[in-house]
Amino acid sequence: MQTMYLRLRTIGGLCIGESGRKFFPASQSPGVAPNTRNVAGNCNCRPRHGNQRRISLEIAPKSQPRTPVASPIAASNLGLDQVDADFPNEATPSMSGYLPISSDSKSRLFYVFYEATHNSRRVSETPVMLWLNGGPGCSSMIGCFYELGPWRVNEKLKLSRNEGAWNRRCGLLFIDQPIGVGFSIAAHVSEIPSDEHTVADHLFYALQFWCQSNPGFQKRPIFVAGESYAGKYVPALAYYMLTRNQEEHAFAQFAGMAIGNGLVDPIIQIAQAADTAFYFGLIDEAQCITVRAMARDLVELIDKAQWLEATLKNLELVMYIYKASGIATMLDIRRTSRYHHREDGIEFMAPFLNSSSTKAALKIEKGSSPWSSSRPTVKKAMAPDVMKSTKWMVEAVLKAGYPVLLYQGVYDVKDGPACNEAWMRAIVWDHIKGFWASEREIWRVGRKLAGYWRRWKNLSHVVVQGAGHQVPYDQPIFAQDMIERWIAISLHPGTNMNLSEDAEDQVVRSEEHKNSSVNPLVQGDVPDSAL
Repeated sequence: MQTMYLRLRTIGGLCIGESGRKFFPASQSPGVAPNTRNVAGNCNCRPRHGNQRRISLEIAPKSQPRTPVASPIAASNLGLDQVDADFPNEATPSMSGYLPISSDSKSRLFYVFYEATHNSRRVSETPVMLWLNGGPGCSSMIGCFYELGPWRVNEKLKLSRNEGAWNRRCGLLFIDQPIGVGFSIAAHVSEIPSDEHTVADHLFYALQFWCQSNPGFQKRPIFVAGESYAGKYVPALAYYMLTRNQEEHAFAQFAGMAIGNGLVDPIIQIAQAADTAFYFGLIDEAQCITVRAMARDLVELIDKAQWLEATLKNLELVMYIYKASGIATMLDIRRTSRYHHREDGIEFMAPFLNSSSTKAALKIEKGSSPWSSSRPTVKKAMAPDVMKSTKWMVEAVLKAGYPVLLYQGVYDVKDGPACNEAWMRAIVWDHIKGFWASEREIWRVGRKLAGYWRRWKNLSHVVVQGAGHQVPYDQPIFAQDMIERWIAISLHPGTNMNLSEDAEDQVVRSEEHKNSSVNPLVQGDVPDSAL
């Protein structure tokens, strides 16, 4: 076992090494001193405070398996870990358990499924939405029990109904992935993916197994959605599904994909970091010039395919903005604490998910590693992937004619509207000029300004007011309205969606109208007034 000694310091509450030292920081991996944290990639999980400190880092051979452990902050929870969470019977998922990633591996992906509650279609025709959180290394249980699932946990470890849940019109499937994330199991550290192809391969196998084990799901449309680093996972899985269907005519249920506040094309998005921070007032002109120079260096590393070095340079850039601005999180500049954390910096999801009542309700295997919002071992494995682009995969899905929704909350400095629109303008697609030539419309829910949207052919772009990185948490009703309308028009592309009416009711009326009279929209393009 080799031991290295590194002097760490914190910038904006995040641990980095001394200038020029190339290493990959880690948190709670075996052999790493407590209170250090791996922050590569696009995860919002980071400690708030810290000082310079010298740690010993034991580097084990890759062949030696490691057991993931819980976050040190979550484990200390000031007594929260001693309180058993309340998990009411009515909150029990429709299904939960583990899915294989291949025929010969003991690694498994953990999932939770909630069936649709207010759908007018037959269950066999009701769409399913697969939701993936990002990181890399962040658990999709954050999406399930904090953002868009039917139940939300609060700081007192109590569940309450989510009025903005996304499972009114579709079933919701949450999968902890890649293996090693959340409650998912990595039988061996060497099996943890380091690229998007392997991630997609594991997910595809798991989905096939799930549908084959539950015949009622074999013909249900499947939408793939996620946020943040899932800007990589979602298009990778969508492209994989399309490719396998074309080659083998297997698993033709893919219906479309949605990405919220995503990291999709780093080389373009990171170039916007300086101006975005400057126009939000987080840095001054001189600091903006410094960030631009750092971004140019990063782009040069990407051009040279020096992927790990580019990831570390990106970390340095982000840390500079944190130190210069002093904000709690770049993911929502309004917040005084990170998502799913209390004001004192204590995370409250870990004690809830690790409670005996929650584990029993979710059917977590006895002896499983404690749940953690983020896994450093997975971040480390995926580090060479962070700065690679999946824009070409998005283009492939668009060219194949499948619906694509890209949405962002306005207060996200890191992955918000500005950097996402930048890479979207570089999309290679026959209809991209028509998309940008179409008018950007104001979107309201009731009398409230919800945001802005633009739609052309099978591409939709939505900017959500009053929201940051985690749109379904910040604006649950707006997010619910957005996703329900998008699903409805994706399944019924000839429907003229009136933004003042319920999306599902419009589809029902549209179906009745088509059966009784000629609908001029059926043969034409989707109108601009549709979300």
